[in-house]
Amino acid sequence: MQEHSAALSSNVRTRFFIDGEWVASHSQQRHVLISPATEDPFMEIPLADPVDVERAIAAARRAFDHGPWPKMSGEERGVYLKRLTEEVRQRLPLLTQLWTDQVGAPSAFATSLIPVGITRFEFFSSLLDTYEFEDSRPTLRGHVRVRREPVGVAALIVPWNATFPIVSQKMAAALAAGCTVVVKSPQESPLDALIIAECAAAAGLPAGVLNVITAGRDEGAQLVQSPDVDKISFTGSVPTGQWIARAAADRVARVTLELGGKSAAILLDDVDLPSAFAALVPFTMPFSGQICFSQTRILAPRARYDEVVDTYAQIISKLKVGDPAHADTKVGPVLSDSQRKRVRTYIERGIGEGAKLVTGGTGNAGFDRGYFVEPTVFSNVTQEMTIAREEIFGPVVSILAYDTVNDAIRIANDTPYGLSGSVYGQDLERAYEVACRVRTGNIGINGVELAANAPFGGFKQSGLGREGGREGLEAYLETKAVFMPTPVA
Repeated sequence: MQEHSAALSSNVRTRFFIDGEWVASHSQQRHVLISPATEDPFMEIPLADPVDVERAIAAARRAFDHGPWPKMSGEERGVYLKRLTEEVRQRLPLLTQLWTDQVGAPSAFATSLIPVGITRFEFFSSLLDTYEFEDSRPTLRGHVRVRREPVGVAALIVPWNATFPIVSQKMAAALAAGCTVVVKSPQESPLDALIIAECAAAAGLPAGVLNVITAGRDEGAQLVQSPDVDKISFTGSVPTGQWIARAAADRVARVTLELGGKSAAILLDDVDLPSAFAALVPFTMPFSGQICFSQTRILAPRARYDEVVDTYAQIISKLKVGDPAHADTKVGPVLSDSQRKRVRTYIERGIGEGAKLVTGGTGNAGFDRGYFVEPTVFSNVTQEMTIAREEIFGPVVSILAYDTVNDAIRIANDTPYGLSGSVYGQDLERAYEVACRVRTGNIGINGVELAANAPFGGFKQSGLGREGGREGLEAYLETKAVFMPTPVA
């Protein structure tokens, strides 16, 4: 861990990136990073105060109002983004290691998911080669030119659990659109966005186009409420997302929200369990369940319920729990002691409400140090139970029985969330028909997939708007119609 930290530049470790320069924090406040695996401190980083936030906003505002970035053609911005992408690519091994160091993601998981971030940079930089920011349509008087222009200054507020992939998706889309950006990094995983800022400097992005600070909740609120911020993109909890939506509505600011999930994996009666579980298991409690699209509810046909419970529990009980730096570790720690207590409270509540604990529980997985929770599986779960309704954000999965396909769809939809999901069966068209009836923004057939060219986002309380794909670019654009008369001969 120390050797990974030593690979960081002094700028990344001690400064913010504002207006094209590395600057010291105005605040004297510092935050100590704690290893979730050992509970040992390993780095101290600066936190921003209101002065730092205002400096970052002002830099982004100047760069948008007076700088070249929003005036460039898409192809011109694409040249910069391609250079930025290549700079980021060189740092992927370091970013992978830091995901493990900062928040305890198992190295195998981090290695498999880190490339998702770079594919998002690649997608948006390539999209600029073909995307039409203006088209023409005939009208009675002549024609209308429909322009898609950058919305302005974008505040990107990113979470701790998957900072690099998430900030990559937001940042690449916003920059491609021609916006200028302020990134608020989470204090739990502050290093990822600062490394990208280092890449942006190397790629020659104009001053003020990208600004990165590390800050807490109050400074995030300052960003959201600033009249100089035109767009907010937030990934995080439902309560915070609701507050942001209200604050944005007060001044009619544009907003994209990617919030919580309680996703259902529906096993149809013709499912081949070995192949289904080979695809599904890695997504039921990835990164100890601390991923928004985790498939934390497994819906099994009642006639095969015991078979599903036994097979899944056997697989989970054999997962290697341990040091996230080890290549064979499948389940590492949760983020913190408070997160561990939260997960344990849910487990205890599940037992208290009558669910059957099949494997796992509230133990520390045999470790004296580290924020570990045993991978836990519940059966005999009903949809009324708390563990079936609320997002736990831990390695806890509930298995529910259903009687008919209509019953499965009803259970899958009986949640305030609608972010992800999956359907497993041998008849692909039948599985597709089921998927189309589940009220969720993303759903996979016989697997779960992330793709840079596909929109990502949720129904209901899982959010507003979409990130990724063309839709993700258009979330940072305003549409203007310019009506042109036919020239007089």
